[in-house]
Amino acid sequence: MSTATEIAPTAGRACLIAAGCSVITALLVLFLWKSDAIGITTAYVLAIIPTALMVFAFVKTIRQKKAKASLRYLARMAIVMAFYLLTLFLAENLIEDRGLTGPLAVIIALLPGLSFAGVIWIFGGLIVEETDEFYRMLYVRQGLIATAISFTLAAVWGFLETYKIVEPVAAYWWPTMWCFGLGIGAIFNKIKYGTYGEIR
Repeated sequence: MSTATEIAPTAGRACLIAAGCSVITALLVLFLWKSDAIGITTAYVLAIIPTALMVFAFVKTIRQKKAKASLRYLARMAIVMAFYLLTLFLAENLIEDRGLTGPLAVIIALLPGLSFAGVIWIFGGLIVEETDEFYRMLYVRQGLIATAISFTLAAVWGFLETYKIVEPVAAYWWPTMWCFGLGIGAIFNKIKYGTYGEIR
């Protein structure tokens, strides 16, 4: 007979697979639409697939109590990334292509940014929920390295912009750099402690 601890990893894997497939299918639909392989109506119909997978993964995630923090982290991250891609698709279509303006345009434009911000909150949740002190330290170190890299780049580039040495860049690149910084932080962890802080 299966125990609760045996069921939880299985549920976690199902959740993770659904969330990952949600991101992949959202990317695929976005690519097909942007390459003019499919029309906007077809794209909206196909967007049902990643949306359904995202909802399934979300429901599974909130029901899980016994899954490891790292599995919940991956599932939440995939859900947020799928939501980001879907809202980006919506903003590109309605605002960029169809010229939507007004309060509705503001709300739609906010959604991709808020979902991107969710990445930082989810990473914070990983630190809070991790019960292994060693791995928690690795995640904290990884996040601090990412923050140092993104803040340094933002500060340096900001002054270069101020003195007209470089062109301005969109502000969403700084949290993007933070995400790249997480990868660099993981490499630093591997060099110093022999492990990236792998999801286990």
